[in-house]
Amino acid sequence: MSRAMTKQVIYFLLGPLTCLIVSNLNPPTGMTEAGMLNLGACCWLMIWWMTEIFPMPATALMAIPIFAFLGVMAPGKAFSFLGTPGIMLIFGATILVGLMKESNFITRYAYWILTRRMVRGSARRMLLMFTLSIGLLSAIAPNVPLAILFVSITVALGRNCNMPANSSMMRGMCVLSGAAPAIGGIGTPLGGAPNMVIIALIAKVLDHEVSFWQWSAIGLPLSFISLTILTVIAWGYFLRNHDSSQTLSTESLDEKLEALGPVTRHEHIAMICIVTALILWSFGPQLAGLVGWGGGVRLLKGPFVAMFLGAATFLIPFRKNKETGALEFSMTWNQAVRNVSWDILVITFGIMAFGEVLLAGGVDKWMAGLIQAMLGDISGILVWFMLILLSGICSQIITNIALMSLVIPLAASLAVVYNLSPLAVCLTVGMASNVAIMFPFSSVTAAAAIMGGQEYSRPRDFAGFGFIVTLVISCTVFVLGYFMSGLIL
Repeated sequence: MSRAMTKQVIYFLLGPLTCLIVSNLNPPTGMTEAGMLNLGACCWLMIWWMTEIFPMPATALMAIPIFAFLGVMAPGKAFSFLGTPGIMLIFGATILVGLMKESNFITRYAYWILTRRMVRGSARRMLLMFTLSIGLLSAIAPNVPLAILFVSITVALGRNCNMPANSSMMRGMCVLSGAAPAIGGIGTPLGGAPNMVIIALIAKVLDHEVSFWQWSAIGLPLSFISLTILTVIAWGYFLRNHDSSQTLSTESLDEKLEALGPVTRHEHIAMICIVTALILWSFGPQLAGLVGWGGGVRLLKGPFVAMFLGAATFLIPFRKNKETGALEFSMTWNQAVRNVSWDILVITFGIMAFGEVLLAGGVDKWMAGLIQAMLGDISGILVWFMLILLSGICSQIITNIALMSLVIPLAASLAVVYNLSPLAVCLTVGMASNVAIMFPFSSVTAAAAIMGGQEYSRPRDFAGFGFIVTLVISCTVFVLGYFMSGLIL
């Protein structure tokens, strides 16, 4: 048996074996025998998630038979999560973002922002614009496609301009291709799959639907401040010994932008749809109240707006087929299937089932009590900070979506124990879990940048730079969350 196969067998058996051991231990104070079985079931799933013996969506899907076999959740209960608001929000929002990709709007934006006059001839300004262009766009678009797009642009620019593989500027752009989408994506709920998972978990744990503005009240300022900090750290890390002769020429970017031609009707439709979605997500219920539409106050919430506008993309024509004369619509079903994040839908489904088992067994409250006993009589604010810092660090070695399924229920319980705002604590802890950029297994954006950077990718750049960023951004999340938590209550 090969070494790789041996590891697979060990990891495979480790899950159910851990479950067996944990479920048969004498319950500690605060736990019941039934709770120990729930804890064992959660350990089984967490081990398979952490070791990645199967793809994450496959492991998430296995939650249904595993939990049913152990008797901790009926299959019917698990299936009910498929129709939850969080799942509908992800489904509709990814169709809208798919329209932005299919229309070429995202590519045009990338080239346009990097050809501005202020960028020319300055490595520092180029890194600043590069970071902001990715980060701000990632607030309304999935971060993984953006990481893939911008690292591809980085490699193409470097090769076209004959930049050497050891160019500090190109190495910096390569790292920022993975870091900026992860951090900028914190801005709004649309910024990436982890955001949707956080919202779904909060809805389950706190029975509260996070609105677009509640998230963005902390997320948008945090995103902008963090992106600025990210750029400053990149200047010090990559440009301290930069050779000024190795500055990118923007001529190739100008050529690529010109090759796209004028802005198309398809791109205009994409912009109108996403702007409409952002307005309704932010102010939909308030606008309905102003015009006296009582039904709209209840209806115009995130999930319905996402589904309504996602469906509308199939109905908006943007041109006539030259051969048949038939109308062509902004989004086809095949395009939607290609762009909907099916893997994230399945992962979210599994994580919601995981959270339900965790809560049903009282595991979160037991862990919160255990941590309180270990910490003793210390300030709740310090506990909040430690949770955020721990989440940021752990997200570098545990897939962030799997990490969230454990830390958010725990954060909610600790917030109650220490008389903190559960919503503010859960949001900030979840946001800190997004800062995963040190290793390829930290997050998909990191993997995309490391693997896609070709000759400009150096894993030690990601590890060293990422460690500094994790510490600084985690502190920033705490400070901003603490002072702005009153806005979301």
